[in-house]
Amino acid sequence: MKTILKTPSRIHFGILDMKGDLKRMYGSVGVALSDPRTIIEVSDANDFQVFGEERAPLYAKRVRNYFKIKRGMNIRVVESIPPHVGLGSGTQLSLGIGYAMLKHVGMEVPIERLAKVLGRGKRSGIGIYSFKHGGLIIDGGIKDDELPILISRYEFPEDWLFVIGIPNIEEGISGKEEDISLRNLTKKLREENRCTCETFRVLFLELIPSLMEKDIQGFGEAITRLEREVGRMFSYVQGGIFRSPLIEKGVEFLLENGAYGAGQSSWGPAFYGLTDKDSYQKLADRLRDFLRKHGGGEVIVSRANNIGAHVITI
Repeated sequence: MKTILKTPSRIHFGILDMKGDLKRMYGSVGVALSDPRTIIEVSDANDFQVFGEERAPLYAKRVRNYFKIKRGMNIRVVESIPPHVGLGSGTQLSLGIGYAMLKHVGMEVPIERLAKVLGRGKRSGIGIYSFKHGGLIIDGGIKDDELPILISRYEFPEDWLFVIGIPNIEEGISGKEEDISLRNLTKKLREENRCTCETFRVLFLELIPSLMEKDIQGFGEAITRLEREVGRMFSYVQGGIFRSPLIEKGVEFLLENGAYGAGQSSWGPAFYGLTDKDSYQKLADRLRDFLRKHGGGEVIVSRANNIGAHVITI
């Protein structure tokens, strides 16, 4: 018997409130992507072995020990999202391995419980709910030690596409470095008593209505504006609205070449432009030329994923 699981990646449009002076902290918005993706295969075996990704054995052993799985199995990471580029690789890899293992042995465990076991969702719920539901996700942040609460999930139009650039520059921050940066940012915002309300105004009065009306131009303008508001908030710790001058130049390049909207995903270095089924190829080709002239990199074209992770047993 073999269990095969495919997960989405995600674009993280941003954390909405780093000030954290209300009952909840953070809050975030993002969209699940069909590509890149993570593919996990679990098959019967006499021993317990994990192949294909250096982080995979840690996640597999944690799930095996916590849920007391005794059966032998081979766990293979067939395909994975590039790590530390802003597309959510860690959450999808850990949940993908854990969920595939549990499905393989016939255990039904809620995604939220699995996420807690694996230490995911400490700040944002976009990765967790992208895995569970797909689509455009808005979470309401965390309270105490709870997972971020899901506020809403929307279907994303199939004919809207993202052209994503991953330049050959330093990877985005994670782990302890990220924790320190976020603590410093919260301290700074509280000291200045700075209002972070503009992000919510753009989200609820521009971005969501445009999505519901399938107005790609309005939605693109909204994500561009939202990204800049989030970037201003994060400029204290990332040095500017975007994490590097090259990302800023790339975002402007996409907008100048026809993208309806553009921004940086999470800490980057991935940046993206929103386009449509008639224009994506030209925009992707131009972005490849741009990256070649600026040190190289990878271009990915993706539709949204509206179903979340998909698992089959054969």
